[in-house]
Amino acid sequence: MKTAIFLWFLAGHALASQPVLVRVNALTLTNLQARDPMINLVNPLAGESKVVRPAKQSIISTSTILHDGAQWTLVPKDAVVFLPPAMKSKVNARPVGSLMPWAEFLTKNQAWITTSDVTFDQAAGNEEIPAARAKAWAQQDKIVVAVHHGGPISVRLAESSPTLTKR
Repeated sequence: MKTAIFLWFLAGHALASQPVLVRVNALTLTNLQARDPMINLVNPLAGESKVVRPAKQSIISTSTILHDGAQWTLVPKDAVVFLPPAMKSKVNARPVGSLMPWAEFLTKNQAWITTSDVTFDQAAGNEEIPAARAKAWAQQDKIVVAVHHGGPISVRLAESSPTLTKR
């Protein structure tokens, strides 16, 4: 008798906890969407200006392409700080193959690409890159890419201060 009551209790509890599902029809869906604030973001309001892409700008036009014949990657313009004449064919040619992230491309092509760490002030042109480092670049046959915290960065040449002359 106790087991029958126990089984009846378990069965009653299991049946009572079943959720009631409401069938969604078109009207219910329309009402749910009307209450959702994110729906209003999908369609611009009347008279609201649309976001437009700046004319004649693309990531390709603001980057330098490095390629090895099978894969290619993008670095910012002026990130290549030294380019040996023998390596000119690997820079800014039409991209062929698949696009690779910078870190993977560098790892795969360490035979002809190297990096040079620069500070943010050196990249901004506020501080000069040491001349000894530039001489070391010229003695190797690798493309040198300026990096800051492991990522390629554009480098501006330091502006020379005007020399003052006395009369």
